Amino acid sequence: MKYDHLIKAIEDGAEEKIREITDSKDREIREILERAESESAQLRKDLLAQINQRVEIERNKEIYSAREQAKDQLARARNGAFLSVFQVSDEQLSSLRSSPSYGAFFKAVMTEITGSLDSEKIRLHIDPKDEALCRQLIKDTGGEFEIVTDLTTKGGLTGSTPDGKVVIRNTIEDRLARAKERMKVVVFSGLYGDQDVR
Repeated sequence: MKYDHLIKAIEDGAEEKIREITDSKDREIREILERAESESAQLRKDLLAQINQRVEIERNKEIYSAREQAKDQLARARNGAFLSVFQVSDEQLSSLRSSPSYGAFFKAVMTEITGSLDSEKIRLHIDPKDEALCRQLIKDTGGEFEIVTDLTTKGGLTGSTPDGKVVIRNTIEDRLARAKERMKVVVFSGLYGDQDVR
């Protein structure tokens, strides 16, 4: 029986040791699982933050791209509207030569040229279609001008000094081009309601 008691004590001691080891291992496993869960939660949180950051960056890129596309489309539309305004003007001015007021227009632009060129002899470059009108106006004014029929224009003329160093362009096309540059701000303002026109 002594041995039984000793065996029982050894078994009890072994069971106690097994319980301690099991409890210790269970605690370690719980701690490892808790740490793993905590690290996993932090990792998920970090990954979610990175994904959100990437999504925000992509969203901002898309918004910027959309704004730039909208600005580009608006600029093209405005430019198209601007050009159409002058296209209509150009079409209307194409028939100016056949208008009863063309003679007065031609005389006015010729007077601008002759008044601006301070030269004894002025060379007038005209469209052959305006030669008779130009000769009549020269005859009426009594001036002495050289006529050169070397232009193709919808109307108007160009004047120069005999050496060609000073040239004044006063054709419909030249005047329309100058007006287009000066009127760009005014036309855009009228089309899009900007009150601050200078």
